Amino acid sequence: MSDVFDTVVVGAGVFGIATALELAKRGQRVAIVDRFGSGHEVTSSTGASRSIRLAYDHPFYVQLAMQAIEAWGALEKTSGRRILHLTGQVDIGSERKLSALMGEVTKAGCRIDMLAGSDFKQRFPEMALQPGERALFHAQAGTVMAEVGMKAMNEAAAKLGVAMFAPEAVTGIARNGDGVRVTTAQRHVVAAKAVVAAGPWSGALLRPLGIDLPLAPAIAQVTFLDAPGLVDRPGFAEWKDNGEVGYYGHPVPGIGYKVAFDAGAEGWDGDVTSWSPDMGEEARLLAWFADRFPGHKAKVAKTQRHPWTMMPDVDFIVDAAGGEWGDRLILACGCSGHAFKFGPALGPLVADVVEKGRGPDLLRVERAGLKAAAPKAGAPITR
Repeated sequence: MSDVFDTVVVGAGVFGIATALELAKRGQRVAIVDRFGSGHEVTSSTGASRSIRLAYDHPFYVQLAMQAIEAWGALEKTSGRRILHLTGQVDIGSERKLSALMGEVTKAGCRIDMLAGSDFKQRFPEMALQPGERALFHAQAGTVMAEVGMKAMNEAAAKLGVAMFAPEAVTGIARNGDGVRVTTAQRHVVAAKAVVAAGPWSGALLRPLGIDLPLAPAIAQVTFLDAPGLVDRPGFAEWKDNGEVGYYGHPVPGIGYKVAFDAGAEGWDGDVTSWSPDMGEEARLLAWFADRFPGHKAKVAKTQRHPWTMMPDVDFIVDAAGGEWGDRLILACGCSGHAFKFGPALGPLVADVVEKGRGPDLLRVERAGLKAAAPKAGAPITR
């Protein structure tokens, strides 16, 4: 069986569904192929929630986060679903890190305040600063209800005629005249262009095509706490320097509060169909929580694991593959643990490459940061 489209997207995670939705809005005939189905529990785009924030140390991401908040808000209106829970965020870290975050957010024309002592306690009474620590707070941050957001994007894409072929594992990608052919056990999907947005499976799909990227799939773990008293508190990020692992968290309406390390672990396996929690990691996280939230007893509602894909420079890839593939093959991968928050704002980024053949300089496949070897899977998020 053969199906013909303008663009076929491989992967129905946040990158893939946002791309398909945007291309359909631009009038394209679009198909998505996914081995499990959008939002499946073993994929990177699973789970109830993700953090969202403007506090980045690079202007590209500050602007993209601003666009994302607007785009999620628009999706809330069209879908009738509540997706954003904006309670702000506190950032704790070195003076160097806080200065970089504050500088970029301020340059973007947004407010971000330095807090210490009683000011911090007023913002987040349950959380404790260590002696000498300071923190930042900005209001345009908090939580994306990820599962709800994925459903809303999938519904919007379906209404625009996007074809979803899932669960169907891609067995091959090949040139087809001036276009591309994507093959599964069930069908051939022929299109003028293909977008590979397959998360940690991207490397295995691209290597047979002569495209070898420094991708490092990892298994991340998050713990949801039954903590209704924290639902209206800010999210937080505790940044570490020199390759040390930090922490992050945010409120989750209907559950309580989510906390996690900002690094994953080795051991990702593309054939696994479910992941069991690492109880040792959970215990280490709860020990940290007891110190940072003194007097607040942690009650675990759920701990789950899912993959993400680290890059040497912790930036994504959104670009044409180039070489013999030219601009008929587009790469949208290497989430580096911080892509989901941008949600529907990722779609225009990738769609522009589909139409124009070149990605933003920071996300180019030929950038200097991708000349390095793949990082360790357990490398922390530093953006």
